[in-house]
Amino acid sequence: MKAILFDLDGTLINSEWLAKESYNYGVRQVVQRDLSPLEIQHIAGKPISVFLTNFPGQETEILTTIFYYYEQHLEKIRPYDQIHDMLQELSSAGLKMGIVTSQLRIFAEKVLANTDLKSYFQTIISAEDCQEHKPHPLPLLHAAQHLDIHVNDCVYIGDQLTDIEAAHAAGMKSGAALWGEGNREILVQLSPTFVFTDPKTLFQELNLSYR
Repeated sequence: MKAILFDLDGTLINSEWLAKESYNYGVRQVVQRDLSPLEIQHIAGKPISVFLTNFPGQETEILTTIFYYYEQHLEKIRPYDQIHDMLQELSSAGLKMGIVTSQLRIFAEKVLANTDLKSYFQTIISAEDCQEHKPHPLPLLHAAQHLDIHVNDCVYIGDQLTDIEAAHAAGMKSGAALWGEGNREILVQLSPTFVFTDPKTLFQELNLSYR
């Protein structure tokens, strides 16, 4: 193992609540209704451009309103417990690390800076960097290329089924982050290479050692 790639929202940071609130706020202000439970369920793991296709002709106004709400509450986002310790351990093992997210870069960069996580990562692949998005393997392949690491030497860790599917499609090892927002039963059914109950188990489960 030479590199670890992470999903961001729902894996490193507890932020899915803000995405749901922001999207609902945008739709409520522009369309004058709340999102249905099914619509909210489909937000996780998808770029905002996919969500906006449900509102033809109103995309720009909804997007602007979502951005406004998100920025107002951005500083409330926190990493999950043990994330800093986990990343420090992985860094001490000499691993390269990157992030592959469906989040827009402007927000990914801000959140990483606010939570003091940015310095751990050598590359960030965001929604704007690829024409295809998870579960397509292209974003993961771009990250491996940026790190100059073969896919066989990478593991991608995330909390959504699209994360596990993308890792499998890219030929990478996969890791299910069960502490996140994803459905545990569905994640396990996808047969990820690793199953992590909490961040502190990564180092041991990946059979790593300090350098």
